[in-house]
Amino acid sequence: MKMLRIPSQAQTQSSRLSGFIDYVCERHNVNFGAVGADAYKKLQIWSVEHAALFHECVWDFCNIKGVRGTCTIEHPDSILDAVFFKDARISFAENMLARYETHPDEPAIISRVAGRDEDQVLSWRDLYNRVSQWVQILERYGVGDSDRVATYLPHIPEAYILMMACAQVGAVFSSVGVEMGAQAVSARFEQIQPKILIAVDGYVHMAKIGQSGEIQDRRDVVKALQCSVKSIEHTIIIPNLKHLGQAVKNDDLKGNVLDADSLLKDVHPSEIIYIPRDFNHPLAILFSSGSTGSPKCFVHGVGGTLIKHTIEHQLQCDVRAGDRVFFHSTTSWMMFNWLASGLAQGATLMIYDGNPAYPDAGAQLQFASDYGCTHLGTAAAIIGDVWAKNNVRGEAFDLSALRSIMYTGSVLSPEGFEYVHEHIKADMSIDGVCGGTDFVGCYTMGNPFTATIAGHLKGAVLGMAVEIWNDAGERVEDNEVGELVITKPFASRPLCFWNDADGSRFHGEYFRHFKCDPPVWRHGDAVKYSQDQIIVEGRSDTTLNQGGVRIGTQQIYDALEHSDLRGLIVDTLAASFKDAQGGDHTALFVVFKDGVQMDEGLKAQIKAIISDSVGRLCCPHEIIGVPYVLKTPNGKRAEKPTSQILNGKAINTPETYGYDNERLKAQYFEKIHKQLHMKPIYEFVDAA
Repeated sequence: MKMLRIPSQAQTQSSRLSGFIDYVCERHNVNFGAVGADAYKKLQIWSVEHAALFHECVWDFCNIKGVRGTCTIEHPDSILDAVFFKDARISFAENMLARYETHPDEPAIISRVAGRDEDQVLSWRDLYNRVSQWVQILERYGVGDSDRVATYLPHIPEAYILMMACAQVGAVFSSVGVEMGAQAVSARFEQIQPKILIAVDGYVHMAKIGQSGEIQDRRDVVKALQCSVKSIEHTIIIPNLKHLGQAVKNDDLKGNVLDADSLLKDVHPSEIIYIPRDFNHPLAILFSSGSTGSPKCFVHGVGGTLIKHTIEHQLQCDVRAGDRVFFHSTTSWMMFNWLASGLAQGATLMIYDGNPAYPDAGAQLQFASDYGCTHLGTAAAIIGDVWAKNNVRGEAFDLSALRSIMYTGSVLSPEGFEYVHEHIKADMSIDGVCGGTDFVGCYTMGNPFTATIAGHLKGAVLGMAVEIWNDAGERVEDNEVGELVITKPFASRPLCFWNDADGSRFHGEYFRHFKCDPPVWRHGDAVKYSQDQIIVEGRSDTTLNQGGVRIGTQQIYDALEHSDLRGLIVDTLAASFKDAQGGDHTALFVVFKDGVQMDEGLKAQIKAIISDSVGRLCCPHEIIGVPYVLKTPNGKRAEKPTSQILNGKAINTPETYGYDNERLKAQYFEKIHKQLHMKPIYEFVDAA
């Protein structure tokens, strides 16, 4: 354990969290002691034990616009039955655009696209007007209450504009990024049956400096969606390639296709008359990775999303009006939705689309430097695999405004913490962010009071009753790894799964693992407590995690099974592992028919298939030919034991999987470990 930074008294006392504590203490006659880590711990416990009072204070102190109502939490003792702000009324668009009323000419969104000559800066006035135009367009084509609008977009301002426009007309917004292929996108949108599809014609991927960029024409994906998603009545194309100065092929799309530029020319901005809706009106549908079948469709509510993100932005991350917040994301990832809510805090969003190492490894830090970024959110893999490996140094940039670097997506090693502290900027908070698409928020992240310890996350988020249990449903001791559970209601619990009328799938996914009453939310992360902070060990299930992108293994298997290589491939198995530096990686093991040997050509073909069908960001780091893959007694791929062994953990009874101990070591994992440059084979535990 290495202590890297203790915030100064001036830093803690000037924070939004300090003001909130004073507000709570005065309003409810409580005392959390002197500002610091102990005060945060006491406040966190109070926020869980007095959840209704806490959320009322958040609403009022953080200036959420709307009518709060009289019932803060109905059924407060059950996560499954609890309803937050049952009689509250709120407009998501009004909260998101509130700063337009006072600072119309300040920047609201600053957008940079890798390879594009100029950045795009939208003022609050520009943003308001664009939302107004899209509201009118959606209404013109009959989009109304609870209709679904699907978007297939890169990380550009239009994604945020459309989210707000959909909320204003009462529609349910859903986004998938252009890095996903046709099969993966169809698997999501077919389930929710959108009325309108809004997509770009393509984008440009800048692979390396000095190259002109790879044009990624996405019209074939749009065509596939028009064929597979029968509910689509109109397709609106945003001519992104034209905006990037690229030639566009004149392929005709199917159905009622509309050009966004032409539509916008015909619509003039007008005043938005905000429409308050129920606090629990659906706002957005987000998708799981699809690791256990078809992707789960999480329906998230307007108010729950807004108040959860308000807690995390203002109180946890100390985001203040006028701050400039960046987060590395695509529109497929929940961090896109999370970043969007920064607008509701009066912050300027900084968004970046494209290769984070273009034109060089310091691209994200240069962006931060150019615009005075206060909060920089990135992926742990970028810190380790881009910045550190290329010897990026903070002294090359003006990071004077930067108060926090946040990371998520995968585990950042203690060495990664030390690198950021020593070589990027010392006097700032390093904040790990961990949560999920499941509740479009976080269970642990930073806070302005708590010290930065290498490898540690700074404790449970306010309002989240986080505990760590063993398989028997008992709380574990500090420094003991267990299952992360949430034991009490929280505001951003999904309203439901789409197409899960009786709630059985939702209940089975999160509440059936532990047999207890009331039920608890099992999140699927393996974690431990250490000195009131949290250390995340990884996923407790077998979902792959590659540089922050969660990948369903079945998607990879399906892509190969339906490819031109299906006659050559006998079997496959994908598993996650950690490299020598603690970074998250994935390996795909492939069994070929007799006489076929793995070579670079076959690897390239496999990567191309996965890239086209599942997504460019889903290609495994390693593709390895093996004589067999481990199976369970009933013939299923033994993903979890394979992952355990690759991660250096002992497994019980390897004979269960059809192979004796010596054969397992001699013929399979020793070879794989050598290819992956990993540590030597670890202990295997026999049945006895």
